[in-house]
Amino acid sequence: MSKLYQVFIIGGLIRSLLPTLVPSITAILSSSVEITTPITSFKALKEAFYFFNNNIDLYDGGVNHNPPLLVMLLSFINSLPFADVWFHVLFALVDVVIAWHLVRINRWYKMYTSKRTGKTVASYNDDLIASFYLFNPLVLLSNLSHSTIAFVWLFLVVAVYQVAVKRQASIAIISLAISTYLSFNSLYLLPSILGLIHATSTSRNVGQIYILNIAVFFTTLAILASLSFAFTSSWQFLDNCYLSVILFEKITPNVGLWWYIFTEMFEFFTPFYIGMFNIYSFIFIIPLTLKLFEFKKVPKQGDSLLAIVLTLLWISFTKSYPTIGDLGFVLSLIPIFRGTVLPYCKVILITGMTLMVSLLLSPIFYYCWIVLGNGNSNFFYSINLIWGGVHILAIMDLLWAKLISDYSVENSINEEDIRKLNLAQL
Repeated sequence: MSKLYQVFIIGGLIRSLLPTLVPSITAILSSSVEITTPITSFKALKEAFYFFNNNIDLYDGGVNHNPPLLVMLLSFINSLPFADVWFHVLFALVDVVIAWHLVRINRWYKMYTSKRTGKTVASYNDDLIASFYLFNPLVLLSNLSHSTIAFVWLFLVVAVYQVAVKRQASIAIISLAISTYLSFNSLYLLPSILGLIHATSTSRNVGQIYILNIAVFFTTLAILASLSFAFTSSWQFLDNCYLSVILFEKITPNVGLWWYIFTEMFEFFTPFYIGMFNIYSFIFIIPLTLKLFEFKKVPKQGDSLLAIVLTLLWISFTKSYPTIGDLGFVLSLIPIFRGTVLPYCKVILITGMTLMVSLLLSPIFYYCWIVLGNGNSNFFYSINLIWGGVHILAIMDLLWAKLISDYSVENSINEEDIRKLNLAQL
Protein backbone atom coordinates (compact mmCIF):
# COMPACT_ATOMS: atom_id res chain seq x y z
CA MET A 1 0.00 0.00 0.00
CA SER A 2 1.40 3.38 -1.01
CA LYS A 3 2.08 6.16 1.50
CA LEU A 4 -0.68 8.25 -0.07
CA TYR A 5 -3.36 5.64 0.62
CA GLN A 6 -2.01 5.19 4.13
CA VAL A 7 -2.45 8.93 4.71
CA PHE A 8 -6.01 8.78 3.36
CA ILE A 9 -6.90 5.80 5.57
CA ILE A 10 -5.35 7.21 8.74
CA GLY A 11 -6.85 10.66 8.16
CA GLY A 12 -10.27 9.17 7.51
CA LEU A 13 -10.13 6.85 10.52
CA ILE A 14 -9.18 9.68 12.87
CA ARG A 15 -12.18 11.71 11.69
CA SER A 16 -14.65 8.82 11.87
CA LEU A 17 -13.47 6.82 14.90
CA LEU A 18 -12.47 9.61 17.30
CA PRO A 19 -15.97 11.19 17.55
CA THR A 20 -17.51 7.71 17.58
CA LEU A 21 -15.41 6.61 20.57
CA VAL A 22 -15.66 10.02 22.27
CA PRO A 23 -19.14 11.30 21.32
CA SER A 24 -18.86 14.43 23.44
CA ILE A 25 -16.01 15.81 21.34
CA THR A 26 -18.34 17.03 18.59
CA ALA A 27 -20.62 18.84 21.05
CA ILE A 28 -17.66 20.45 22.82
CA LEU A 29 -15.97 21.63 19.64
CA SER A 30 -19.22 22.83 18.06
CA SER A 31 -19.63 25.14 21.07
CA SER A 32 -16.26 26.82 20.54
CA VAL A 33 -16.47 30.31 19.03
CA GLU A 34 -13.08 29.82 17.37
CA ILE A 35 -14.19 26.71 15.49
CA THR A 36 -17.84 27.28 14.59
CA THR A 37 -20.15 30.23 14.04
CA PRO A 38 -23.95 30.56 14.00
CA ILE A 39 -23.75 30.25 10.21
CA THR A 40 -21.88 26.92 10.15
CA SER A 41 -22.94 25.38 13.46
CA PHE A 42 -23.82 21.68 13.51
CA LYS A 43 -26.12 22.35 16.48
CA ALA A 44 -28.16 24.72 14.34
CA LEU A 45 -28.22 22.11 11.57
CA LYS A 46 -29.61 19.48 13.97
CA GLU A 47 -32.31 21.90 15.05
CA ALA A 48 -33.16 22.41 11.38
CA PHE A 49 -33.57 18.63 11.09
CA TYR A 50 -36.12 18.74 13.91
CA PHE A 51 -38.03 21.55 12.19
CA PHE A 52 -37.96 19.70 8.88
CA ASN A 53 -39.21 16.42 10.36
CA ASN A 54 -42.04 18.19 12.21
CA ASN A 55 -43.17 20.37 9.29
CA ILE A 56 -42.05 23.57 11.00
CA ASP A 57 -40.61 26.49 9.06
CA LEU A 58 -36.86 25.82 8.80
CA TYR A 59 -36.07 29.40 9.76
CA ASP A 60 -38.54 29.83 12.58
CA GLY A 61 -36.73 31.42 15.49
CA GLY A 62 -33.75 32.53 13.42
CA VAL A 63 -31.44 29.75 14.62
CA ASN A 64 -30.83 27.89 11.36
CA HIS A 65 -28.69 29.61 8.72
CA ASN A 66 -28.07 26.63 6.46
CA PRO A 67 -29.67 26.67 2.98
CA PRO A 68 -32.79 24.50 2.51
CA LEU A 69 -31.34 22.01 0.02
CA LEU A 70 -28.44 21.19 2.33
CA VAL A 71 -30.80 20.64 5.26
CA MET A 72 -33.05 18.37 3.19
CA LEU A 73 -30.22 16.29 1.78
CA LEU A 74 -28.56 15.79 5.16
CA SER A 75 -31.89 15.05 6.82
CA PHE A 76 -31.89 11.69 5.03
CA ILE A 77 -28.69 10.76 6.86
CA ASN A 78 -30.18 12.06 10.08
CA SER A 79 -33.13 9.69 9.65
CA LEU A 80 -30.88 6.60 9.44
CA PRO A 81 -30.15 4.34 12.42
CA PHE A 82 -26.94 5.41 14.19
CA ALA A 83 -27.17 8.77 12.43
CA ASP A 84 -24.27 10.26 14.41
CA VAL A 85 -21.92 7.54 13.17
CA TRP A 86 -23.02 8.15 9.59
CA PHE A 87 -22.32 11.85 10.00
CA HIS A 88 -18.82 11.04 11.28
CA VAL A 89 -18.24 8.92 8.19
CA LEU A 90 -19.69 11.58 5.87
CA PHE A 91 -17.47 14.37 7.18
CA ALA A 92 -14.46 12.05 7.07
CA LEU A 93 -15.18 11.22 3.43
CA VAL A 94 -15.57 14.91 2.57
CA ASP A 95 -12.10 15.69 3.92
CA VAL A 96 -10.53 12.67 2.19
CA VAL A 97 -12.09 13.73 -1.13
CA ILE A 98 -10.76 17.27 -0.64
CA ALA A 99 -7.29 15.89 0.05
CA TRP A 100 -7.43 13.75 -3.09
CA HIS A 101 -8.35 16.78 -5.19
CA LEU A 102 -5.47 18.76 -3.66
CA VAL A 103 -3.07 15.98 -4.65
CA ARG A 104 -4.27 16.15 -8.25
CA ILE A 105 -4.09 19.94 -8.29
CA ASN A 106 -0.51 19.78 -6.98
CA ARG A 107 0.48 17.39 -9.79
CA TRP A 108 -1.11 19.69 -12.36
CA TYR A 109 0.53 22.81 -10.94
CA LYS A 110 3.99 21.25 -11.11
CA MET A 111 3.59 20.31 -14.78
CA TYR A 112 1.83 23.54 -15.72
CA THR A 113 4.39 25.82 -14.06
CA SER A 114 7.33 23.83 -15.39
CA LYS A 115 5.96 24.25 -18.90
CA ARG A 116 5.35 27.98 -18.45
CA THR A 117 8.74 28.81 -16.96
CA GLY A 118 10.80 26.38 -18.99
CA LYS A 119 12.45 24.83 -15.95
CA THR A 120 11.64 21.93 -13.67
CA VAL A 121 9.64 23.06 -10.66
CA ALA A 122 10.04 21.18 -7.39
CA SER A 123 7.00 19.99 -5.48
CA TYR A 124 6.11 17.96 -2.42
CA ASN A 125 5.19 14.29 -2.75
CA ASP A 126 1.53 13.35 -2.98
CA ASP A 127 1.44 11.91 0.52
CA LEU A 128 2.83 15.13 2.00
CA ILE A 129 0.27 17.28 0.19
CA ALA A 130 -2.51 15.08 1.54
CA SER A 131 -0.94 15.18 5.01
CA PHE A 132 -0.76 18.97 5.02
CA TYR A 133 -4.55 18.95 4.76
CA LEU A 134 -5.68 15.83 6.61
CA PHE A 135 -3.37 16.35 9.60
CA ASN A 136 -3.71 20.12 9.77
CA PRO A 137 -5.00 20.70 13.35
CA LEU A 138 -7.20 23.63 12.30
CA VAL A 139 -8.87 21.60 9.57
CA LEU A 140 -9.17 18.55 11.83
CA LEU A 141 -10.89 20.55 14.60
CA SER A 142 -13.35 22.00 12.09
CA ASN A 143 -14.13 18.54 10.78
CA LEU A 144 -14.60 17.02 14.24
CA SER A 145 -17.00 19.85 15.09
CA HIS A 146 -18.96 18.90 11.95
CA SER A 147 -18.91 22.48 10.75
CA THR A 148 -20.80 22.79 7.47
CA ILE A 149 -17.93 24.88 6.09
CA ALA A 150 -16.44 21.53 4.99
CA PHE A 151 -19.01 21.30 2.17
CA VAL A 152 -18.07 24.80 1.04
CA TRP A 153 -14.40 23.80 0.85
CA LEU A 154 -15.31 20.65 -1.06
CA PHE A 155 -17.04 22.50 -3.88
CA LEU A 156 -14.33 25.17 -3.99
CA VAL A 157 -11.64 22.53 -4.45
CA VAL A 158 -13.75 20.73 -7.04
CA ALA A 159 -14.12 24.02 -8.94
CA VAL A 160 -10.34 24.52 -9.07
CA TYR A 161 -9.80 20.87 -9.99
CA GLN A 162 -12.31 21.00 -12.84
CA VAL A 163 -10.68 24.11 -14.29
CA ALA A 164 -7.06 23.10 -13.90
CA VAL A 165 -6.99 19.33 -14.32
CA LYS A 166 -10.12 18.48 -16.29
CA ARG A 167 -10.43 21.76 -18.25
CA GLN A 168 -14.19 21.69 -17.65
CA ALA A 169 -14.97 25.36 -17.08
CA SER A 170 -18.75 24.97 -16.99
CA ILE A 171 -18.62 22.25 -14.33
CA ALA A 172 -16.20 24.37 -12.33
CA ILE A 173 -18.50 27.39 -12.46
CA ILE A 174 -21.46 25.25 -11.41
CA SER A 175 -19.41 23.92 -8.49
CA LEU A 176 -18.49 27.47 -7.49
CA ALA A 177 -22.16 28.44 -7.67
CA ILE A 178 -23.05 25.56 -5.34
CA SER A 179 -20.33 26.72 -2.96
CA THR A 180 -21.78 30.25 -3.10
CA TYR A 181 -25.23 28.82 -2.40
CA LEU A 182 -23.78 27.19 0.71
CA SER A 183 -21.77 30.25 1.76
CA PHE A 184 -22.18 33.77 0.44
CA ASN A 185 -18.46 34.59 0.72
CA SER A 186 -17.60 32.11 -2.05
CA LEU A 187 -18.97 34.70 -4.47
CA TYR A 188 -15.74 36.65 -4.00
CA LEU A 189 -13.80 33.85 -5.71
CA LEU A 190 -15.57 34.35 -9.04
CA PRO A 191 -12.96 36.82 -10.48
CA SER A 192 -9.98 34.61 -9.59
CA ILE A 193 -11.69 31.45 -10.87
CA LEU A 194 -12.43 33.24 -14.14
CA GLY A 195 -8.77 34.26 -14.26
CA LEU A 196 -7.74 30.60 -13.93
CA ILE A 197 -10.20 29.64 -16.66
CA HIS A 198 -8.68 32.29 -18.92
CA ALA A 199 -5.15 31.04 -18.18
CA THR A 200 -5.92 27.38 -18.89
CA SER A 201 -8.35 27.82 -21.78
CA THR A 202 -7.24 27.33 -25.35
CA SER A 203 -10.02 29.62 -26.55
CA ARG A 204 -9.35 33.33 -27.08
CA ASN A 205 -13.04 34.18 -27.21
CA VAL A 206 -13.50 36.61 -24.33
CA GLY A 207 -17.28 36.25 -24.53
CA GLN A 208 -17.06 32.48 -24.13
CA ILE A 209 -14.64 32.70 -21.22
CA TYR A 210 -16.28 35.46 -19.23
CA ILE A 211 -19.82 36.25 -20.36
CA LEU A 212 -20.88 32.62 -20.81
CA ASN A 213 -19.36 31.46 -17.51
CA ILE A 214 -20.82 34.37 -15.57
CA ALA A 215 -24.21 33.55 -17.10
CA VAL A 216 -23.82 29.88 -16.08
CA PHE A 217 -22.85 30.96 -12.57
CA PHE A 218 -25.87 33.17 -11.94
CA THR A 219 -28.22 30.78 -13.74
CA THR A 220 -27.11 27.98 -11.42
CA LEU A 221 -27.67 30.23 -8.42
CA ALA A 222 -31.13 31.11 -9.72
CA ILE A 223 -32.00 27.42 -10.16
CA LEU A 224 -30.80 26.58 -6.64
CA ALA A 225 -32.76 29.50 -5.20
CA SER A 226 -35.88 28.46 -7.13
CA LEU A 227 -35.60 24.89 -5.89
CA SER A 228 -35.18 26.19 -2.35
CA PHE A 229 -38.33 28.27 -2.73
CA ALA A 230 -40.20 25.31 -4.19
CA PHE A 231 -39.33 23.14 -1.19
CA THR A 232 -39.95 25.76 1.50
CA SER A 233 -42.67 27.89 -0.15
CA SER A 234 -40.90 30.93 1.21
CA TRP A 235 -38.04 33.30 0.41
CA GLN A 236 -37.11 33.51 4.10
CA PHE A 237 -33.95 31.51 3.48
CA LEU A 238 -32.49 34.49 1.58
CA ASP A 239 -32.61 36.54 4.76
CA ASN A 240 -31.36 33.85 7.13
CA CYS A 241 -28.64 32.41 4.90
CA TYR A 242 -27.29 35.44 3.05
CA LEU A 243 -28.60 38.77 4.31
CA SER A 244 -27.74 37.75 7.86
CA VAL A 245 -24.12 37.42 6.70
CA ILE A 246 -24.10 40.66 4.72
CA LEU A 247 -25.88 42.69 7.41
CA PHE A 248 -24.15 40.88 10.31
CA GLU A 249 -27.43 40.33 12.09
CA LYS A 250 -26.01 37.99 14.76
CA ILE A 251 -23.34 39.84 16.68
CA THR A 252 -21.57 36.97 18.41
CA PRO A 253 -17.87 36.68 19.36
CA ASN A 254 -15.63 34.97 16.82
CA VAL A 255 -12.06 35.24 15.56
CA GLY A 256 -12.99 38.01 13.12
CA LEU A 257 -12.85 41.80 13.22
CA TRP A 258 -16.54 42.62 12.89
CA TRP A 259 -18.19 41.58 16.14
CA TYR A 260 -16.43 43.89 18.61
CA ILE A 261 -16.74 46.98 16.41
CA PHE A 262 -20.47 46.53 15.91
CA THR A 263 -20.96 45.74 19.59
CA GLU A 264 -19.54 49.16 20.45
CA MET A 265 -21.00 50.98 17.44
CA PHE A 266 -23.77 53.55 17.87
CA GLU A 267 -26.86 52.23 16.12
CA PHE A 268 -27.11 55.37 14.00
CA PHE A 269 -23.77 54.62 12.30
CA THR A 270 -24.29 50.86 11.89
CA PRO A 271 -25.75 50.86 8.32
CA PHE A 272 -22.88 53.01 7.03
CA TYR A 273 -20.18 50.81 8.52
CA ILE A 274 -21.95 47.63 7.47
CA GLY A 275 -21.73 48.89 3.90
CA MET A 276 -18.11 49.94 4.28
CA PHE A 277 -17.06 46.59 5.77
CA ASN A 278 -18.74 44.69 2.94
CA ILE A 279 -17.11 46.91 0.32
CA TYR A 280 -13.76 46.47 2.06
CA SER A 281 -14.21 42.70 2.00
CA PHE A 282 -14.53 42.70 -1.79
CA ILE A 283 -12.65 45.76 -3.02
CA PHE A 284 -9.18 44.18 -2.93
CA ILE A 285 -10.22 41.00 -4.74
CA ILE A 286 -10.02 42.57 -8.21
CA PRO A 287 -6.51 44.10 -7.72
CA LEU A 288 -5.19 40.78 -6.39
CA THR A 289 -6.62 38.94 -9.39
CA LEU A 290 -5.28 41.47 -11.90
CA LYS A 291 -1.83 41.54 -10.30
CA LEU A 292 -1.49 37.78 -10.65
CA PHE A 293 -3.40 37.51 -13.94
CA GLU A 294 -1.58 35.41 -16.56
CA PHE A 295 -1.43 37.75 -19.53
CA LYS A 296 -0.56 36.00 -22.78
CA LYS A 297 1.86 38.78 -23.72
CA VAL A 298 3.88 38.05 -20.58
CA PRO A 299 3.76 34.23 -20.58
CA LYS A 300 6.11 33.62 -17.64
CA GLN A 301 4.53 35.98 -15.13
CA GLY A 302 1.37 35.84 -13.07
CA ASP A 303 -0.14 32.91 -11.21
CA SER A 304 -3.90 32.40 -11.27
CA LEU A 305 -3.83 29.62 -8.70
CA LEU A 306 -1.94 31.87 -6.28
CA ALA A 307 -4.60 34.53 -6.90
CA ILE A 308 -7.24 32.05 -5.68
CA VAL A 309 -5.22 31.24 -2.55
CA LEU A 310 -4.65 34.92 -1.74
CA THR A 311 -8.35 35.58 -2.29
CA LEU A 312 -9.18 32.84 0.19
CA LEU A 313 -6.75 34.41 2.66
CA TRP A 314 -8.41 37.78 2.20
CA ILE A 315 -11.87 36.28 2.65
CA SER A 316 -10.73 34.57 5.86
CA PHE A 317 -9.41 37.92 7.12
CA THR A 318 -12.40 40.11 6.24
CA LYS A 319 -15.49 37.85 6.41
CA SER A 320 -18.06 38.56 9.08
CA TYR A 321 -18.18 35.04 10.53
CA PRO A 322 -14.70 33.49 10.23
CA THR A 323 -13.30 30.44 11.99
CA ILE A 324 -9.80 29.10 12.50
CA GLY A 325 -10.64 26.45 9.90
CA ASP A 326 -10.80 29.09 7.17
CA LEU A 327 -7.13 29.91 7.67
CA GLY A 328 -6.30 26.24 8.15
CA PHE A 329 -7.79 25.43 4.76
CA VAL A 330 -5.66 28.09 3.06
CA LEU A 331 -2.52 26.96 4.86
CA SER A 332 -3.14 23.48 3.43
CA LEU A 333 -3.03 24.94 -0.09
CA ILE A 334 0.18 26.94 0.31
CA PRO A 335 2.57 23.89 0.13
CA ILE A 336 1.49 23.49 -3.52
CA PHE A 337 3.75 26.49 -4.25
CA ARG A 338 6.91 24.85 -2.94
CA GLY A 339 8.78 25.30 -6.23
CA THR A 340 7.57 28.81 -7.06
CA VAL A 341 6.95 31.34 -4.30
CA LEU A 342 7.70 29.49 -1.04
CA PRO A 343 11.52 29.57 -1.50
CA TYR A 344 11.36 33.38 -1.59
CA CYS A 345 9.13 33.91 1.46
CA LYS A 346 10.98 35.88 4.15
CA VAL A 347 8.80 35.84 7.26
CA ILE A 348 7.51 32.27 7.45
CA LEU A 349 8.97 31.82 10.95
CA ILE A 350 7.48 35.09 12.22
CA THR A 351 4.09 34.27 10.70
CA GLY A 352 4.16 30.77 12.17
CA MET A 353 5.09 31.98 15.67
CA THR A 354 2.40 34.68 15.55
CA LEU A 355 -0.11 32.03 14.50
CA MET A 356 0.85 29.75 17.39
CA VAL A 357 0.67 32.57 19.95
CA SER A 358 -2.78 33.65 18.78
CA LEU A 359 -4.06 30.05 18.80
CA LEU A 360 -2.79 29.50 22.35
CA LEU A 361 -4.05 32.77 23.82
CA SER A 362 -7.43 32.95 22.09
CA PRO A 363 -9.20 30.23 24.16
CA ILE A 364 -7.44 31.45 27.33
CA PHE A 365 -8.65 35.03 26.89
CA TYR A 366 -12.14 33.87 26.01
CA TYR A 367 -12.24 31.68 29.13
CA CYS A 368 -11.06 34.58 31.29
CA TRP A 369 -13.76 36.80 29.82
CA ILE A 370 -16.80 34.47 29.77
CA VAL A 371 -16.13 31.89 32.50
CA LEU A 372 -13.86 33.48 35.09
CA GLY A 373 -15.15 37.01 34.65
CA ASN A 374 -11.77 38.55 35.48
CA GLY A 375 -11.26 39.78 31.92
CA ASN A 376 -13.38 41.54 29.35
CA SER A 377 -14.07 41.51 25.63
CA ASN A 378 -10.94 43.60 24.97
CA PHE A 379 -8.81 40.62 25.98
CA PHE A 380 -10.40 38.36 23.41
CA TYR A 381 -10.59 40.99 20.67
CA SER A 382 -6.92 41.89 21.10
CA ILE A 383 -5.95 38.36 20.15
CA ASN A 384 -8.38 38.56 17.21
CA LEU A 385 -6.31 41.48 15.94
CA ILE A 386 -3.18 39.35 16.20
CA TRP A 387 -5.03 36.60 14.33
CA GLY A 388 -5.84 39.14 11.60
CA GLY A 389 -2.18 40.11 11.54
CA VAL A 390 -1.29 36.51 10.64
CA HIS A 391 -3.39 36.89 7.48
CA ILE A 392 -1.74 40.18 6.54
CA LEU A 393 1.75 38.77 7.08
CA ALA A 394 0.94 35.76 4.92
CA ILE A 395 -0.56 37.86 2.11
CA MET A 396 2.35 40.31 2.06
CA ASP A 397 4.96 37.56 2.20
CA LEU A 398 3.39 35.53 -0.63
CA LEU A 399 2.93 38.59 -2.85
CA TRP A 400 6.50 39.79 -2.33
CA ALA A 401 7.82 36.28 -2.91
CA LYS A 402 5.87 36.13 -6.18
CA LEU A 403 7.42 39.42 -7.33
CA ILE A 404 10.89 38.07 -6.59
CA SER A 405 10.06 34.83 -8.42
CA ASP A 406 8.81 36.76 -11.48
CA TYR A 407 11.94 38.93 -11.45
CA SER A 408 14.20 35.88 -11.43
CA VAL A 409 12.30 34.22 -14.29
CA GLU A 410 12.12 37.40 -16.38
CA ASN A 411 15.85 38.05 -16.03
CA SER A 412 16.96 34.39 -16.13
CA ILE A 413 18.56 34.55 -12.69
CA ASN A 414 19.14 31.26 -10.95
CA GLU A 415 17.88 30.61 -7.43
CA GLU A 416 21.27 30.98 -5.72
CA ASP A 417 21.96 34.37 -7.31
CA ILE A 418 18.48 35.77 -6.67
CA ARG A 419 18.93 35.07 -2.95
CA LYS A 420 22.05 37.27 -2.92
CA LEU A 421 20.25 40.27 -4.41
CA ASN A 422 18.77 42.93 -2.13
CA LEU A 423 15.56 43.77 -3.94
CA ALA A 424 13.43 46.65 -2.73
CA GLN A 425 9.79 47.59 -3.34
CA LEU A 426 9.23 50.90 -5.11
